Amino acid sequence: MNKKIDLSKLNIKKELEFILIFFLIIQPIFDFKIFYNSISTLIRVIIIGILFVFYFFMDKNKKKYYAFVYLGILFVYIFFHHINALNFTSLVPGNFNYSLNKELLYFLKMITPFLLIYVLVKSNINNKKVFLIIKIIVLLIGLTIITSNFFLFSYSSYNDELIKANFFSWFNNSSKYTYQELSSKGLFEYANQISAILIMFLPICLISYIEKKSWQDILIIIINIFSLFLLSTKVAVFGIFVVFVYTMLAYFYDVKIIKKQNFSKKILSVFFVIILFYSLILPINPSFMRIDETNAILTSANTLDNNIATDNNNITEQQIITAESTSSVDYIEQNYLEKEIKKEFIEESYPYKYDPEFWLKIFEEPRINRVDYRFMELAMIKRVVEINNNKLDILFGITNTRLQNIFNIEQDFVVQYYALGVIGLILIFLPYFILLIFYVCKTIKNKFKNLNIIQVISFITIILLFGISYFSGNLLNSLSFTIYYALLFKIMVDDNNKNLTDN
Repeated sequence: MNKKIDLSKLNIKKELEFILIFFLIIQPIFDFKIFYNSISTLIRVIIIGILFVFYFFMDKNKKKYYAFVYLGILFVYIFFHHINALNFTSLVPGNFNYSLNKELLYFLKMITPFLLIYVLVKSNINNKKVFLIIKIIVLLIGLTIITSNFFLFSYSSYNDELIKANFFSWFNNSSKYTYQELSSKGLFEYANQISAILIMFLPICLISYIEKKSWQDILIIIINIFSLFLLSTKVAVFGIFVVFVYTMLAYFYDVKIIKKQNFSKKILSVFFVIILFYSLILPINPSFMRIDETNAILTSANTLDNNIATDNNNITEQQIITAESTSSVDYIEQNYLEKEIKKEFIEESYPYKYDPEFWLKIFEEPRINRVDYRFMELAMIKRVVEINNNKLDILFGITNTRLQNIFNIEQDFVVQYYALGVIGLILIFLPYFILLIFYVCKTIKNKFKNLNIIQVISFITIILLFGISYFSGNLLNSLSFTIYYALLFKIMVDDNNKNLTDN
């Protein structure tokens, strides 16, 4: 009586495609500060998971079952990762509250982009539709940032306060405000993620204009670049220049070497005007205020460190005497503000009351290290690993749950190394690199004859974003970024639709 239902015979492909496109287009809403939480993340995971199940059962290619080999290896790793997590010791009560459920959700979140890449490749969505999705997303993000900046209801890119002045104040009144009060991330949660997304889509918008030469594409490019300027992060501001350089080089190669044609004067003139606009307003961007402030702090720190270098032994001895006359804990409590150590680090992330020895050593670090948040983040994690003293942490990590409960290291790959260990780091990012290697091998096998500018640009942008994720952080472990990232892999590996003129 029970008959197996062949999903391929059901007329659901169009419905699935509509759901997929709609889901991708509304992603910016999930990134609004008001909606950015674990619930929205879970919704994303569930929707992508459901789409994956449908496309998986409709796929007749038996190679799809290789995915279970990867999942099997991953499950074995997670088992040993969990066993290792149970054998954990620290000086802090609660051992930073490891949770198996949170850890499993993290792994689920990290493999979800691979499921989406599979869904995108197996769907009927061609490059023309993918580019349209990307341009709609750019418009939604860009217009949100621009509008909220002009009418002063944007959050600052560097904190959660509302901005104090809009773009027009950059020209006359910028000296009255700090870079925090002038930079805008719209209504979104993280400026770095939004910056990386707009940088990721900028070369796609440029290529779309090169292929179609429409005024709509020019408008989208302007909105994209202007939004990046308003964000005023280093990734946003300097990423524009990097993207233009490699996109133009790819265009020149495509026209002169591949197609053996003349350059389009219209394209060159439009790009010249955009670069001129970029060059003119670059010097007044608030990001330079932040760079100047950072350089001033580092210069001051170096100067102070050099001035006290000759008296360093005496100062250290005086610190020891003071600590002995009271107690290490009291001494730290009374002096950490003077040492310019962030309160969140010393009181919440790794409480000084449980490991005063560590913080006394931090007190003796040069000022340039104490004011460097990344140095401090890494120092705390290294100390926790040192106290645990488990050689297996190198292979299996101390868990993402514990690491986040201490402090999130703002460097992708580094944070995964300490959270997941070498094995976990390799397994979590392996599919990305397999796809990159697949594209490179296929291109070499074809003797570079089938190169096309769309796939080349996607490949270069993927590599660029790996670099940005290392220096900027919080990208490859966030669905807010990786869902969009999946679109680039779809463009790169899918040979069925190479051109924007596909129906």
